[in-house]
Parts: sequence; structure tokens; C-alpha cells
Amino acid sequence: MNGSQAAHRALSQALAGALSGAPPAHVLGEAVELSPATRGLMAAHPDRVHLLPAADATLVGVGVGLALSGQAAVVELADADALWGAVPQLSEAGRLHSAEQPVSLVVRVPCGPDGGTPERVAAALPDSVAIACPATAADVGPVLRAALRAGRPVVVLEPRAVLAEVGDDADDLPLGAARVRRTGVHATVIALGDGVRAALAAADSLADQGIEIDVVDLRSLRPLDAATVAARVHETGRPVFVGAVDSAVLAVVDAAFLRLESPPARVPADADATTVAAAVRASLSY
Repeated sequence: MNGSQAAHRALSQALAGALSGAPPAHVLGEAVELSPATRGLMAAHPDRVHLLPAADATLVGVGVGLALSGQAAVVELADADALWGAVPQLSEAGRLHSAEQPVSLVVRVPCGPDGGTPERVAAALPDSVAIACPATAADVGPVLRAALRAGRPVVVLEPRAVLAEVGDDADDLPLGAARVRRTGVHATVIALGDGVRAALAAADSLADQGIEIDVVDLRSLRPLDAATVAARVHETGRPVFVGAVDSAVLAVVDAAFLRLESPPARVPADADATTVAAAVRASLSY
């Protein structure tokens, strides 16, 4: 089984579990019989898997309606650009959920270096909409299952590079729980999605120079595991953020300010390992 097959099988298994669970889940998409993650689900669950026209606002709007009726809905969009057409519907879902009306809605969105970066999504959506993103193939299934259990509007960004990897399922963690991928003593790199791969590669190259760093995989921007982020920065005193993860920066400044040895540094979400390593070395110069 290649990487793409393994990752999509993990997604398919998570969705099949939701379709057979309670409350009843519905899966909606414009290509449910073509998408590797949903292929075959319609035949097994014809009353819960729905092929709808390629209208992003309509897809998400129907999902919101199902969620408001007490059911769970999973919407698969074609790509990151499709998400922008559904921002009003997602914003309304977040508003309704904030008003104590349960809205169990998961929107799956493939993303990559084509504009679908997590911070751009975060900037367009209200705080009441959760945003999650697996960084490894092993976490694809656990992140989706956590989103399905959350009982709230969740956008799950699925990096195409991650879906091409191979990895057995990791242990399940709730939405908002980070994974510490590597520990060190000199600096802490905080990243999400594709940025975690660059951070781990930077950690390998820095280790050859005697520099040991933390790599914290946030897994979600909302909710944010501020406790884990702050605890690791409290140990190293030198935070480096991959991407504009503003909530994580604020959490560090608020919880570990007196322990900072250097100001929080940032590199772009699509930074490579060389750029991340350079930022770490720069933080050590303070």
C-alpha cells in the first residue's frame, strides 16, 4: 500500500465509523464516488452519503442544516479555493454554535502551497470555528476522528503532501491537543501541518551542529494547546513559530514571558528546513 492509499484509507475508515455511529452522520460532496477517501461509502450507506452539485456554499449550507437538525455532517470540498465561497455559511455555523445551538459540522479541505495556508483560513473565519490540520499520515485518521467527536464546526485542512505519506495510525488525541514531536534544550519550534515537516528536518540538521530543539506540532489552531506550547517554551526560552499562528504567540508571551531568552521569531508557513534552522540560530544569538 503506498502513502496515498494508506492515508486515504485512514480517512475512509474514520468516515465509515461516523456513518455507522450515533448521532447519525452524513457525508456530502461533489465527487464522493471519485474521491479516494469517500469512494464506496455511498454504496454502503446510500441514505447518508450524498452527491451534490459543485456549489461550495450550497454544500456547506446543507451541512449546516443537517447539523442544526441534530445530526452530524461531513462536507468534502475540492480544494482550498473552494473554502472561500463557503465562508459566510461557516461563519453562520460558528455564530449558531456560539449561541448554544449544537452544530456538529466537519468540513474537509485539501490544502498545499497554493494559497490554502492555515493562517489565511483562520483570518477569514470566526473564533468559534475550529481549525485542525494533521502534519503526518499517521495523524490523518486521529485528527479527523477528533473533529468528528468535537460536536462543533471544524475545518480540517488536509495537506496533499501529508496524504502522500505512509504511516500507521497514531494514538487518538482530542481536538486541541498538541503533539511534541521532538524535545530539545536550545529552542522550541511551533508549527502546524506542512510546517512540522520543515521543523523536523531543521531539527535534524541543527543536531549535527550540537543544537537540540523542540518541535511542537499544534495539530489545531482552534482550540489551541496553549499549555503544551507554553510549557516547552518555558524550558527553552526561545520560541520560533512557523506561520502566522497569532494565538500561539500570545499564549507564549502571556504564560512564559519572564522565561524568554529571545523575542518570538517567525518564519512563513511555507518555509523550508534551511529557513527554519536559520531562524533558530538567529534566536540563539540573543
